Amino acid sequence: MFCLVTIGIFVVAEILVLYAGFRYKYRQGLDNILVLLIGGIPIAMPTVLSVTLAVGAQQLAKYKAIVTRITAIEELAGVTILCSDKTGTLTTNKLTIDRNTIKIYGPFSSDDVILLSAYASRTENQDAIDSAVTTAVGDPSRARAGIKLLDFKPFNPVDKRTEITYREEATGKLKRVTKGMTGIIVDLCSRNKTEEIEDRLEADVEEFAQRGLRALAVAFEEVDGDDFEAEGNGFELIGLLAIYDPPREDTKQTIEDALALGVRVKMVTGDQLAIAKETGRRLGLGDHMYPAKVLKDGPAPGGKHASLDEMIMDADGFAGVFPEHKYEIVKRLQGLGHLCAMTGDGANDAPALSRANVGIAVEGATDAARGAADIVLTEPGLSTIVHAIRQSRIIFQRMRNYSIYACAVTIRIVVCFAILAFAYRMDFPPFMILIIALLNDGTIMTLSVDRVLPSMTPDSWDLAEIFSFAIAYGLYLTMSTSVGLILRLYLVDTFLLASFSLSSSWRRPSSKTNSPFHSTTLPFEQTIHNSI
Repeated sequence: MFCLVTIGIFVVAEILVLYAGFRYKYRQGLDNILVLLIGGIPIAMPTVLSVTLAVGAQQLAKYKAIVTRITAIEELAGVTILCSDKTGTLTTNKLTIDRNTIKIYGPFSSDDVILLSAYASRTENQDAIDSAVTTAVGDPSRARAGIKLLDFKPFNPVDKRTEITYREEATGKLKRVTKGMTGIIVDLCSRNKTEEIEDRLEADVEEFAQRGLRALAVAFEEVDGDDFEAEGNGFELIGLLAIYDPPREDTKQTIEDALALGVRVKMVTGDQLAIAKETGRRLGLGDHMYPAKVLKDGPAPGGKHASLDEMIMDADGFAGVFPEHKYEIVKRLQGLGHLCAMTGDGANDAPALSRANVGIAVEGATDAARGAADIVLTEPGLSTIVHAIRQSRIIFQRMRNYSIYACAVTIRIVVCFAILAFAYRMDFPPFMILIIALLNDGTIMTLSVDRVLPSMTPDSWDLAEIFSFAIAYGLYLTMSTSVGLILRLYLVDTFLLASFSLSSSWRRPSSKTNSPFHSTTLPFEQTIHNSI
């Protein structure tokens, strides 16, 4: 738009001056107008920007970030808040069970609790928790030894638990075991559930959380008869496993790097609030964590936050999050004027990934999550995302530099040739300007691999800044080009006049002769035209 407005102003000026002032013929004036149109319009801008983004996408792939929507590179450069998963992104996702901290609530030993929890785990295509549980048994084959599998319900983000119904081969009895998030399992239990056990469980979970351990509750029930789909005699809480997911070695430094780039990292996890706070303290994120229910209930009356938006901005993260909570967090942050990036891995994360300015599917994400994401990571960890942000800012700087150059060249060509046409009545062949435009645009495509430094703050298109630089640089180029050309023309004219004067002293015949060597001084305007 800036280029078109500039060209339009000088085209109108040329029409008034050339036709109304200089009385040019239609074709003669049209050629000069075509010069402004051909030389001023940055015809290569779409190509250069597309090539810059394409080269940038190739460079991002080297950092294990596959771009599925090429314009996401531009938006990633302007991201101000990154909402990141905890497990697998901030932590190693290599869980281990501490056998020495297992809590018992029923008539089972620690070994029995581990074995029953292994029954309630998948033995193929395992996630991190199932792998940790079956590994804790010692021999993973024991997870199916001595039982006949009748029904298995794998983990999903909604129920947050697994369940197995099996027949014990030694006794022939039907039994059912479930393991999962503590709150879900406790609500499911109905047998031998006392206030004392609930208080013990709450104290044990708090103890685990303070130590950075994740609690996994295990419940057991028996099923009467031979119908494995029938209701059991009621689940009974039998044990609590302590699972530890250590932070990645580079996560703390990566978070500091992100903060240095002006990007605030918020943890969004399905784990319990106490665990989220402990992990946040270890990683330097902070411990201003809130449960996901505040997104529905809002801040407590009389609290330090006047509104939910203020609470979301103050929060270092949210715990107990479901997929719909991720969507609400992104929506709220965008409403506050932030460009938000969101990570996800499950099918239910697809709405939040689509809603975010930059949806990022982490390593190991489902096909649904990858399809909804703008960037797909092929390597776990937060460092991959921060590398991608830094590289996207390099790409943005290249596009910004080209935009300034394109606008400056438009001013240079339009103003310079308009001045020469107004002051010296020069005529320019449009084909010559076409060659100039092609050479300018062809060489400037090298900006797609220009060596620039990334900005330390989120990037955005500051049109006032771009136009200011373009006008200043364009006027400088106009002045240098005009002055250089005029000086050259004066020097050529002076040289020609001097040559003619010297030659006339011995070659000019009498005015009465008709010698072909007779010559007169050329008019200044004609000399300039011939010099061009």
